[in-house]
Amino acid sequence: MPRIAVIALGLCIAAGSASSSFADATPSPSPDFQTLMTQYKVALSAYQTEMKSREALRMVINQEFMAAVNNANRKAKSALRVAKKPAAKIEVIATQRAEIAVANSNRDASILAMGQPPEKPIQPVVPLKTPQISSKKKSKSAKASPSPTS
Repeated sequence: MPRIAVIALGLCIAAGSASSSFADATPSPSPDFQTLMTQYKVALSAYQTEMKSREALRMVINQEFMAAVNNANRKAKSALRVAKKPAAKIEVIATQRAEIAVANSNRDASILAMGQPPEKPIQPVVPLKTPQISSKKKSKSAKASPSPTS
């Protein structure tokens, strides 16, 4: 039984060391960092431009929403001055709320129509320099202290 374990261990060690010999002799080169950085800057510029236009469109949508809400409030205020009966006042307030609800749904639909915001590009990581193999400095070996004998 121990003999089989030794043979199996030997085969595992041989297979493990042989796998490195099957590696590709010429690995594909990784893209140059400067090229990646240039691509990142172009993508970042496009992202910023798209975000600025998206924000400008969102501001227009919000301005239209606020104009609709202000218009509904103004109409309700002038109608409440004229309304004398409670039923008429309730009707004015219900109309105001309905107009504001329509303005809300229009704003939400416009924002949804804009679609998802673009994803910000990921900045490439600066490649690490390969560490230089430094000469081994001779360090003083710790002297063993004599053990006390009793």
